[in-house]
Amino acid sequence: MPEIHEYGECQYADVVEKTMNEGLAAQETCVDIVREHRYEPFLWKHCEPFYNRIKEVTVHPDQSKETMNLWRESYLNHYEIIDSLCKTVNPADTAFLEWMQTPIVLDMCYKLDRDFKDAIDEFCRTIRESEDLIGIEAMRLHSGFYGIVSSKDFAAVPGSNFAIDVMILDRTPIDRKYKEAIMAAKSWGLNTIYVFGDRFTRTLQRCRNVQTAIEQEQRYLEWIWAQPSMFMKKIMGTLGFTSFNRHKYFELYEKRMTPIVKEAYDADVHISNIPMLPTHVGDMGHHLGDSYYNICKDDMCMNILDAVTQVGVRTTRRGYAMGVPKAPFSLTGITTGAQGAAMAEILNWDGFTANMFVDMMEHRFNNWVLTHPYDRPMVAELHINDWLDFVAKGERMLRDPPKGYGGKVMGVPIDLWPLRNNTLLNDPQWYGYPYCSITARTGALFRFIDQPCMLAPEAPSINALVNHTSLNPDKAMAPIQLCKRCATSDWLPAKCRWCRANDLKLAVGSETRIEPGE
Repeated sequence: MPEIHEYGECQYADVVEKTMNEGLAAQETCVDIVREHRYEPFLWKHCEPFYNRIKEVTVHPDQSKETMNLWRESYLNHYEIIDSLCKTVNPADTAFLEWMQTPIVLDMCYKLDRDFKDAIDEFCRTIRESEDLIGIEAMRLHSGFYGIVSSKDFAAVPGSNFAIDVMILDRTPIDRKYKEAIMAAKSWGLNTIYVFGDRFTRTLQRCRNVQTAIEQEQRYLEWIWAQPSMFMKKIMGTLGFTSFNRHKYFELYEKRMTPIVKEAYDADVHISNIPMLPTHVGDMGHHLGDSYYNICKDDMCMNILDAVTQVGVRTTRRGYAMGVPKAPFSLTGITTGAQGAAMAEILNWDGFTANMFVDMMEHRFNNWVLTHPYDRPMVAELHINDWLDFVAKGERMLRDPPKGYGGKVMGVPIDLWPLRNNTLLNDPQWYGYPYCSITARTGALFRFIDQPCMLAPEAPSINALVNHTSLNPDKAMAPIQLCKRCATSDWLPAKCRWCRANDLKLAVGSETRIEPGE
């Protein structure tokens, strides 16, 4: 049996403080690694300080060790396995690193819980019988019906893969807990890198037959759930993954994680939490990798990442001192709101608003559909949507009532000192003609639009998710039911008509809960 990494003693009486310190330390470590290595080619060993941060994560006495292990052991094994297989990961291959774990764990769950496998078989049968629904949604995505789409969103927003699964689950007569497991595996679980609609569009380009294209999309959608690991390895091969032997990774990961998953299952961790938690390993190789190194070779970008992070750190610590976060997941609302506000403040300095960028990117999307009707990837707008949502949320934080929150997030005054006192950000003449540098800061912030993950920030958010779930292991943490107040819905208000993010009652049978953290 593979060795399980030992925990150190938890030094915090308060689980919220523990979560905050571990999450913020992870974020700051990410920024430090990028700052140190941004002028070098990415090497996997650069992730070692972050790996050590995860090793330092502890379990509070009120938390479930088996639940925490699903994430922590996955992270540590992920690093060690890849370290044994290669020295670096190609830039294009880093996208796969946070999608490989859920399929493997799902296959384990199928073996542990035969009723779950039977529920999956019923779900697959419903997919085969849902030609009408799949055809309509594939055509809508192909034609750009929803505008900018966050295809891999954790909420059931219009056009997302999650929303498609929710619609199919509406028709599927299976136990509620298994519906929750499917939705958790698809939302926060990130099951499969494949994006709904891609197969439809590629088939349509090749044969110009709509019926054949729908059938191909159904086949892929069913394959994702019927044979998760096999499907993922097939997609990785099809898309040219070469950084390391993917088959060996799957073999080693399954061997190492099987006892961890079984322990969680035997400890009655909710079946929806088991495939959802292990996949959150994206910082190593995905965020810590060539893409962020190259973005942050620009000193303006590096200073934005550093200053925005510190706004999140200082505001979160202020919120904790005020006693605002009552549970670990509440920390997410403070940190993301504060960092969104920092991003919006940069736009404000240069006279921009979030809606200006929504308008531009929606117009760009319409022209993108016309110029690339068959060869555009359906995932392309994912991070554009995220960036727009973050700056729009941040703008609400900064605005005075009644349109905003008066510079506060969850009642906590946002500490913009790291931004306003950053020497470079206050002297953009270094990056343009003196007295004419009115877009240098916004232009640098715009460089993050294709990958705003660390500005989001993901490391503390995931840490909060894991710690909160570990306090309530027998309850489904996902799916969430929450209106996201999407930035694009201000530009296209009728988009809300097609949204399921705040209405999952048909799929799961009753309301689920989440702390909004606005």
